[in-house]
Amino acid sequence: MDLETVLEYTTDAITALDREWKYTHINHSAELLLRRKEADLLGRSIWEVFPEVVNTTAEAQLRYASENGVSVKFEQFLPSLYGWHEVRAVPRENGMILFSRDISDRVRALRDEAVRAEIRNILKHAPIAIAILRGREHRFEMLNVMFHKLIGRRNVEGLTVRNALRELEGQGFFELLDQVYLSGKPYEGKEMLARYDRTGTGVMYEGWFNINYQPLFDTNGQVSGILSLYVEVTEPVLERRRIARIAAERDAILQQLLEGVIVTDAKGCITFVNEAASQLHGVATLNVTPEEYTETYHLYTEDGKLYPFSELPLSRAVLRDEIVTEARWRIRRPDGTEVLVVGNARPIYDEQGIKIAAVLTIRELESGY
Repeated sequence: MDLETVLEYTTDAITALDREWKYTHINHSAELLLRRKEADLLGRSIWEVFPEVVNTTAEAQLRYASENGVSVKFEQFLPSLYGWHEVRAVPRENGMILFSRDISDRVRALRDEAVRAEIRNILKHAPIAIAILRGREHRFEMLNVMFHKLIGRRNVEGLTVRNALRELEGQGFFELLDQVYLSGKPYEGKEMLARYDRTGTGVMYEGWFNINYQPLFDTNGQVSGILSLYVEVTEPVLERRRIARIAAERDAILQQLLEGVIVTDAKGCITFVNEAASQLHGVATLNVTPEEYTETYHLYTEDGKLYPFSELPLSRAVLRDEIVTEARWRIRRPDGTEVLVVGNARPIYDEQGIKIAAVLTIRELESGY
């Protein structure tokens, strides 16, 4: 078999150019690579066929090889073919021979890996705890800095979650991971309690977390793993519970008072009415705004006129930050009975001097008072 036949059918794409950069030969592999027949290329210059190569590194390399009589090797992306080619240019007396091959898959794989590496780097330093689990057993493939901190910096990479965090058994997390893996559907949980050995000392830590489990799919569309995200919300949960406990204790105490007590939020919306106040008014409606006080609680002046809401003691405390003492007004109950009362109102401030509530205390005046 002669050399010309070998070159024609080798898997390398081989093209020959004359000194005017015109194609003089194109083998079968080159026709496939360039997606053009030899007849369409012969006699045409490479710059005419592939104008996107002009003013690129490829043109500079080819001209350097031609002018200096040395072989060069370079990589070039051809937009018209949407492919990356590796080209070796070998000058000869009457022109140049180009040996080319498609390296698109290799370049894309390298770029995909670079993208994946960059994504992993972003995940590694994200401000929330993240772990990537692989396989049906949920084996740790990657965990970021925040997740590593949450588990006391234990070395768990390569371990399954059941082996790495045995103390979570029976708390529902393993079952949720199984559910996401089998169904391919994500799961989001709010304020989920986890009891585990956070410090590695055997002391169980109680923490509340917002969690998100996202299934990861392979190229065949099958679930291959789970991206798990955790945001610790222990402090706000405990603070909210502390506030609720204080409020419950406050309510229990205020319910025991003989005086009527009504409490509002900073904007004057009624949040609490004790039993004594409820009996005085015959109603105990919550979420009432200052504009609705008079109508809802049937409030009148001493001489029997409808009380303007803006002048009510509680409204003055809410709207004008006034402290009102020994104010008098009438309450007309739903059953038609009336009672004359005296009351005090004042705004309530927190440690920073910000108004957080207002309170009204009232008592019935004795007949003839």
